[in-house]
Amino acid sequence: MLKLRRLLTETPLARQHERVMQGRPRHKVAPIPWDSFDRRRWPDAALKLALNAQQMLAMGEYLAVDLFARVSSAIALLGAPIDLVAAAAAIPSDEIRHADITLRMATLMAGGDVTVPVRKQLVSERYSHRMTQEELDDFMIEIPAIGETLACALLKACADRATDPTVKALYANIVRDEVHHARFGWYYLAWRAPQWTRPERQRVADRMGANVVEIERRFFKGRDAPAPARRAARALGVLDSPAQRVVVRRIVEDEIVPALDALGLGASHAWRVRRRGKA
Repeated sequence: MLKLRRLLTETPLARQHERVMQGRPRHKVAPIPWDSFDRRRWPDAALKLALNAQQMLAMGEYLAVDLFARVSSAIALLGAPIDLVAAAAAIPSDEIRHADITLRMATLMAGGDVTVPVRKQLVSERYSHRMTQEELDDFMIEIPAIGETLACALLKACADRATDPTVKALYANIVRDEVHHARFGWYYLAWRAPQWTRPERQRVADRMGANVVEIERRFFKGRDAPAPARRAARALGVLDSPAQRVVVRRIVEDEIVPALDALGLGASHAWRVRRRGKA
């Protein structure tokens, strides 16, 4: 178990790192007004939910560094076009930046040092550097195409509802990168789908369908604040269950399912028989 916390060296490298966190040559990143956040403005119940959201983001983004490093290796070794390899190779640097800023936000919300437990085996138990072509196809559908598209919609909803300037800027920063990660998945599929044989397409469709039928149930429960803290939780970008369900349903029906259908995968059939969440 890795005990993850935000720790920098006491060298010039630390200052360089902070400058990189505020903007990189690859695309422009807006500054985050860290000094404007004041945890004393917010009730404990709202802070607790917002802190949990940041901790879960930090864990997921940190694991994604390893995940997309493996994918960079796999996609390169399987001979994909160089633009796809380059896009894959750029993603880990985005993910470690996201892990850093969410850890920093968590520290501000907690009012002190924050440690996030990370089970490193979550990635290695499922994915390897030596993915087969079909395993890579499945990954691209599940993680960048479906997963990152969902992430874009959910994180944008957090940014849209947040009124705290620090939280709003943080979510907006992450969304700017996640859009590129989602597009990476769809661009890969646009290149790869014409190469599928009929049996390959069917196998991919079967596994995609198993994913799609679980989406609504997986995202049915948001972070619900007690009544007195609901307005504050919203201001901190917390998505409650009703709001989360609306976001997920819209992005699946408006973008994910039509795009998968266009690839000949029949996602609309899987969505019609999806497993419903329970209130």
